Parts: sequence; structure tokens; C-alpha cells
Amino acid sequence: MKIKRFVKKLGAIFALSAGVFRGADACSEKPALVPLFNDVSNRELHEYRLASLQKPAGIDDRDLWRVRVGAWEIAAGGYHTYLEFSPYLDSDPARAKTKEIYQIHGIACDEVRRTWAEMNPRHKNAIPQYLHGDYVLKAMGVVQDHDRTYFRDRTTEYVDIFYGSKQDVLKMYLDGMRLVEKISRDNEPYILLNHNSNSTERSVRDALGLPDPELFVPYRLQELGGRKWAPGLELSLLPREWKSARAEFDKLSMQQLEERAARISGAEKMFATFRPLPLQPRP
Repeated sequence: MKIKRFVKKLGAIFALSAGVFRGADACSEKPALVPLFNDVSNRELHEYRLASLQKPAGIDDRDLWRVRVGAWEIAAGGYHTYLEFSPYLDSDPARAKTKEIYQIHGIACDEVRRTWAEMNPRHKNAIPQYLHGDYVLKAMGVVQDHDRTYFRDRTTEYVDIFYGSKQDVLKMYLDGMRLVEKISRDNEPYILLNHNSNSTERSVRDALGLPDPELFVPYRLQELGGRKWAPGLELSLLPREWKSARAEFDKLSMQQLEERAARISGAEKMFATFRPLPLQPRP
């Protein structure tokens, strides 16, 4: 009996400590971000950079590229986060229709039906299929033009976390896509508040050694500090033994980098990684 009471007290103390920590963090100062390109008439999109991030000397804005975390709003006030690798000058009309916007997303896929998962709870099949374990976590690279019309959801937040040359950024994309392939082949169960799109974005960012944009946080209470709730963000799928292969891409020309980036992107690469389903028992 004494042991049971001790365990209960220990659990209560732990819960109280965790609550105090998260509550204090929730009331902390707002993230140190610098607004970018914000038009007060456009309330749908807000762009920032890390306060510590500066443009490198010797690179003109027309040649500057960046890595940034993008997000769009999902159910229950949460946000889906992803990584984007793109030119710094987004409004240059000369490059408007060029396909040079690279993104990495975590995606819920339906392993049984070999397609996208149905995550709309208003659809009668969505919840039973999710609870039955039909959905697995996948990851994919996307190549788009500057209109970014691949997904129907509109991005509402961007935070720049790296500036460099086009070569630097494309090498990062190729390096991150190595982890994308592993995540897709692992076919981990897709869990709404666990292994999901945000844990995918976090994992790729960890693999590339990129900083955490504290605008996006895993705990709902932290919204009080002016942040965006991104459930699952604290979970990394990066293997402990993971090593960067960016040096392998140093020998590639710019054309080769672009060709390889385009070649390894696309939903068909993700769908090709479904594992064989077990044989169903005969009636």
C-alpha cells in the first residue's frame, strides 16, 4: 500500500511540475521574429525571419535562396508545418511560372486503398479507417511554380530559417529527401498527435541541422505567448546514427542539382513505398 501511495504522489508531483513548466512557457515573451514583406492589407499571409538570421554578404538578393518553415491551419486550430526551399525574391515577375519552389511535407496515406488518407471527420468512413489502422505516415518532395497550387490549402505563416546560395539550398533539399525516402518506406502508423506532418518537418529539419522557429510549438497552452499550435512537433523520427550526405552533392553542377531535385520529387515516389498487405484470411 505504501508503494502505491508513493507512486501516486510521484505521478502527481510530475504532472504538477509539467503543468507549471508548460504554463510558464505559455506566458513567456513572444517569439523573437522579424516581419518580412508584410502588406497590412494582406491579412492571410505573414512572413518572418528568425531574429538571429542575417543575409550573407556577397550574394545579391536576386541570387539569394532560403529555407523556411511554412504552415497552414488545420482542424482544431492546429497547424500543418512543412519545409520550403525557394528563392528569396518571390515577387520577381520574370520567374513567376518557373518551377523552382521545392517543399517537403509529411502526409497521411491510406495503406489499404493505396491513396491519400481521408482526414475529414465529416466523412463517414474517415474515423473508422483511421481507428482501424489503415493510415500510415508518408513524406514527399513537391516541385511547384511560384503560385504554389499543388495543395488546396493556403499557407498563412512563413519563417525564414536559413539564407544561402541556390547550390547550398538545393543540396539541403537533396539531403533532406534521403530522410523523406526512409520515412515513407518505414510506413509508420499515422497518429494525429504523434507521428504526423509536424514530426516529419521536425525530423527533416533535425537532419539538416536547421534551427527551430519557435513560432510553432507542440503545446496548446503556448498559444498564450503568441505562438502557433503544431501538435507532434516535438517528436523526431531521425535515427541516432543519421549522417549528412551533403558533401556527396558538391561534385554536381547546378543543372544536375536541379535535375536530381525534380526527379526524386512527386507523389508517385511516395505511393511506390507502400509495403505489401498481409494476405486476408479466406471466408
